[in-house]
Amino acid sequence: MFRPLKTLALTALAALCASAPALAAEQPQEWTLVNPAGAVEVAAVDPAPRLTSLDGKTVVLRWNSKNNGNVFLDRLAELMAKRLPKTKVIKSYELDKSLNAISGSDKESQRIAKVILGMKPDLVIAAQCD
Repeated sequence: MFRPLKTLALTALAALCASAPALAAEQPQEWTLVNPAGAVEVAAVDPAPRLTSLDGKTVVLRWNSKNNGNVFLDRLAELMAKRLPKTKVIKSYELDKSLNAISGSDKESQRIAKVILGMKPDLVIAAQCD
């Protein structure tokens, strides 16, 4: 009684396996060649001038909403307020909640950068914590 069922199952399995190469042959394959060397062209960029002092400067703190990044930036703001009383500290994550995101696209990155640029920072400190 079990022998015919076993034979039927094996026959069905063989038919499925035999049809797979036939299906693959019907579709042309497309390949993308990638250079495995990992060589990347890097364009030379002049770095921004470095600040010699933060007195009278505006510092924007940016958080991307990952765990504890805001805790780190809040503590940094406290320390800066004590040690650099003439420095203006702006917590962008409290002013505009839409900035508290991991940018998923170039367009979103540009939007976030424009909003932060509108805050007229001399320096931006960002925290990407986990």
